[in-house]
Amino acid sequence: MTSHLLEWLVDSIVLSIFIGSIYVLASLGLTLTLAVVKLPNFAHAEFLTIGAYTGALISSSFPENFLLMGVGAFVVSGLIAVVIHFLVYKPMMDRKISIYTMVLASFAVATFVRYGVFSWASISNLLSTHPSVSIVVVGSIGTTPITNIYEIVVPLALVLSAVVGLFLTVTRLGKSMRAVASNFELARVTGIRLSVVVPFMWVIAGGLAGLGGVFLGIYTAVTPVLGSSLLLQIFAVVIIAGLTSMSGTVIGGYIVGFAENTVMAALNNFFGVPFTFEPLLPFAMILVVLMFRPTGLTPNMMSGIAYARRWLNRSKTKVPKEGE
Repeated sequence: MTSHLLEWLVDSIVLSIFIGSIYVLASLGLTLTLAVVKLPNFAHAEFLTIGAYTGALISSSFPENFLLMGVGAFVVSGLIAVVIHFLVYKPMMDRKISIYTMVLASFAVATFVRYGVFSWASISNLLSTHPSVSIVVVGSIGTTPITNIYEIVVPLALVLSAVVGLFLTVTRLGKSMRAVASNFELARVTGIRLSVVVPFMWVIAGGLAGLGGVFLGIYTAVTPVLGSSLLLQIFAVVIIAGLTSMSGTVIGGYIVGFAENTVMAALNNFFGVPFTFEPLLPFAMILVVLMFRPTGLTPNMMSGIAYARRWLNRSKTKVPKEGE
């Protein structure tokens, strides 16, 4: 009995880490969009679908070529995100349309893209397809097998999260994005080239989502609703992260992955809760966070550094007691 529980726990934790890594890749772009242009883009999930189909098409000619699949999905999804920006979002932003109208527009864009993919996939007989990729067991943790997909996705999510963070703090373009995120109008009048910064942000946001879609398609199946089926989880991640925290997005991705797999499996094993209730977990997490901590559960890195500095300063200036 004990060995069975231990095997179940290890299995669910490994799966949670894998799914959480996909959620991190899928959510980093939405966090960047919220930070820079303050848009809760409900069309973001469609970039996962575009990336998944791009990866599947590339794999049909170049099977097992993960690098080409990933690069192709990043480029195609990023370019489509830029096209949507110029066709829809930029004209609305230039006219200073309210954020509520922008959100509704993003719903319309999501529907348009999804049914566009539906039409193309139906004509191409690709309503459900799988990339030409072999899933190979490369090791194990106890009795839990670790596949080549796990071996790629988990490090990739962590490395890309660090790269995006460094890009925003070290590079000139990244610092410009942070300036735009801090004060859009001030960034405009201080000479920051919004015509470069904002489109480049869309390339990164769409590209990262497309990359997540590649591996999600390998894990499940590539369909026109692949991305939209994860929309709730993606928003749960960014809400847990406080909407604009990159480091928080990493933590939020693994929290949601853990909740959907380990917690859900525990509820099923010990309380008989059917797995059909799994979609309620992200809903519950969103409601709890918005009700009790709308700034997010995960700490902001810069706030943590500032707190540590204040604590150190208080320690240095502490008045010694008499006799010390």
